[in-house]
Amino acid sequence: MDLHLKNLFGRFQDQFGSGPGLGPGSGARLMKVEGISSNIIQSIFRASASLYRSEPWKRLRPGHLFGVRVGKDSDWSGKRQPFQCVQFTGGNGGDIAIYMYRSMNNALKMTDDSWEIARVPNVEVFRVTYEAESLMLPCNKRMVKSLSLEVSGADRFPVIDVARCTTSGELQFRNPTLEELRLVFAVMKALSLVHPLLVQEEKQARGCPRMMKFSPFIETVDVQWPPEMLFKGQDFVAVTVSYPPGQSYEHKSQQTAVMASEDDGDELEIVSSGFS
Repeated sequence: MDLHLKNLFGRFQDQFGSGPGLGPGSGARLMKVEGISSNIIQSIFRASASLYRSEPWKRLRPGHLFGVRVGKDSDWSGKRQPFQCVQFTGGNGGDIAIYMYRSMNNALKMTDDSWEIARVPNVEVFRVTYEAESLMLPCNKRMVKSLSLEVSGADRFPVIDVARCTTSGELQFRNPTLEELRLVFAVMKALSLVHPLLVQEEKQARGCPRMMKFSPFIETVDVQWPPEMLFKGQDFVAVTVSYPPGQSYEHKSQQTAVMASEDDGDELEIVSSGFS
């Protein structure tokens, strides 16, 4: 009976979500994104699988916030990168996902003292939620099969949407834009290579014995755009990941950078970089 109840509760968690996070994927459909192509979707699913294989949720909790900078502000419409702060949810229960916020202030508003995800009105959250194939919408299952999309882990696929909480506490969802998908592709490729370089400190976070404490950190990764995502003729884009957000290269005479290509097999290639 105990085993039966455990399995039943596990299926309930998968279907309805639990713990930190905003719940399971909304059922947004990438095929509805304006300007999307099958090649772009395939590249995004490969990047998602690469991040999943790197297992960041083993060490990272919602309280660990990362700053990400992809290229230059002038590369983005509105002359500003749309989402700049990243959070991992699901490592301590709930739905396995990454959340991206427009600013660190928004991320802090959404994360309360218990590391639960609060519903703050009018704050948009870009989500990549790893959903079990058995729970996916039929249309998304057909997309996975027809495009032979790469699986994350044993049976999960990314559901990508943008969530926003209304003043009444309800969640609204929309499809991401093509520009936002380009952003999350670069971020996932960079994070999959960079987060393992975090160095755990011996002294753990005060009042959070289960939350690892890491040394401040900043690394720059050159991510190769797949042919279908080339932008302004650029083959690579520089992605800087910092922990916590706001770290800089000041007081460093030289810093290493990492190059990540589409066919790198998740391996690191260290090259010198002239940051100062």
